[in-house]
Amino acid sequence: MYLALYRKYRPQNFDEMIGQKHIVQTLVNQIKNDKIGHAYLFCGSRGTGKTSTAKIFARAINCMHPKNGNPCEECEACRALKASNNIDILEIDAASNNGVDEIRDLREKVKYPPVNGKYKVYIIDEVHMLSPSAFNALLKTLEEPPAHAVFILATTEVHKLPATILSRCLRFDFGLLSVEELSGLLKKIFKQEGITAEDSAIEVIARAGEGSVRDTLSIADRCVSYSGDNLTFKNVTEVLGTTERESLFSISEILLSGNLGGGLLQLDSVLSSGKSPLVLSKDLISYFRDLLVIITLKDKAKTMIAVPDEIFHKMLNQAKDENYNKIVSFIYNLSEVEAELRYSISPRIVLETAIIKTLSEVNLLSRVERIEKMLDGENVSVASNNMSDIKKQVEGVKAQVENNNQFEKSIGVRAQKSEINTEQINTVAEKVAKVEEVEPQSSQNVSDNRILGELLNFVKDKKEMSLLAILRQTENVSLSGKMVIIEVDDKMTKDLILRDKYKPVLSEFFETRGLTYSVIVKEVNEKKGNIDALSSAFDGKLTIKE
Repeated sequence: MYLALYRKYRPQNFDEMIGQKHIVQTLVNQIKNDKIGHAYLFCGSRGTGKTSTAKIFARAINCMHPKNGNPCEECEACRALKASNNIDILEIDAASNNGVDEIRDLREKVKYPPVNGKYKVYIIDEVHMLSPSAFNALLKTLEEPPAHAVFILATTEVHKLPATILSRCLRFDFGLLSVEELSGLLKKIFKQEGITAEDSAIEVIARAGEGSVRDTLSIADRCVSYSGDNLTFKNVTEVLGTTERESLFSISEILLSGNLGGGLLQLDSVLSSGKSPLVLSKDLISYFRDLLVIITLKDKAKTMIAVPDEIFHKMLNQAKDENYNKIVSFIYNLSEVEAELRYSISPRIVLETAIIKTLSEVNLLSRVERIEKMLDGENVSVASNNMSDIKKQVEGVKAQVENNNQFEKSIGVRAQKSEINTEQINTVAEKVAKVEEVEPQSSQNVSDNRILGELLNFVKDKKEMSLLAILRQTENVSLSGKMVIIEVDDKMTKDLILRDKYKPVLSEFFETRGLTYSVIVKEVNEKKGNIDALSSAFDGKLTIKE
């Protein structure tokens, strides 16, 4: 009879355990130092090694000659404990033996000493399934068991255990395994089984296992049954029902370009082939996550993403900085509807609506960002001259957000992200009101303010943020022929602007425009001194006119 991989390759000693190094080392040290506790609690997700560790530990503490904390497998006790008629290591399924009568029976039997080893070990699996009365019956035995008794409780839902039980046990939390650990295990097993597999196929199986060894090996079993002794990336994606990277690339390329119609057609093509909307949504989230990794790490991201080189280079071209906000929006909205996709009677509609909602938000945010740029302090004069057009744009954005909210309410989709858009748009509207107060007095003022705006942008590009903050406090800028006069309200501000570290930046800006400049304090009696100081600071290279 065929033996499933997860049963065939169950670890027989601590050295064969995958991951959980902190737990293994602690238990090995206890065995070496002969400091065995009376009650242990192993908790964690399914398939992370709780029961396997309990069995290894039970045999190791009874072994007559343990080797580095492992059972020797050769002594009389080890051979006896591996036999099917062994009565010194008892496994109890709490899911089906959860009543108080079963626990009372256990309390009676625990008095009897072991037959072959030093300890009688009780492994109670899924202990959280015990009834309240059964937990109460177990309390006293856990607290003061016979010297020969050791209890190992295993559970996936530790939060359901009473505090009185938790306080009587040494607790060990089993974590999910990494993709690298699972991939390494699969490679080792496939080698022993004589199976060839592409690295990308192995990594897809490891990721699908979601940190569980048992789930990973079960998936591997399915894939091997389908494709035989040669596992390919394509075979694995077909078995798992996941979307191929080529299709994901096509969908995301269209969506990131803002082509809603093309995106819906591509979705229809994939869903019509039998893909589940929930699986497709998860695949898209995973794909967009990979794009974020590439945006952050560039070429170095190859080690973190399991795709063929050809697809990776396509993704590298797709992972542009300007797509960052779009990608985050897709991840956010698709994650938001995951529960609805799982339980909805029309998951396809939910997925399509999430896509429509995201693209609408992305377009709105782009429009808002363009408006905000027009309302920046550097462009205040330009914004004043185009206020009518800006106000129309803001009103248009507000109307579109309202339409989106109404649409989402009509089909029962939560409009959470749109609240963010509304808040941002209200901020823009406040900026509009402030800019409306600034009216261009003359073409001369418009020109002056434009020069100030250009100067602020130039300083920002040069990363001189402290100078930028100082220049933002200027009282007035006037243009007289080829000379720019920057007026400030006190001598300290003037001195800060004229610091040696800022001279090259200011010189570069004004000289490239054929201009000279002067920084003056508004008081008339200081003007002459300021101009003389400026001329002296630049060794007469700038022509300064009074």
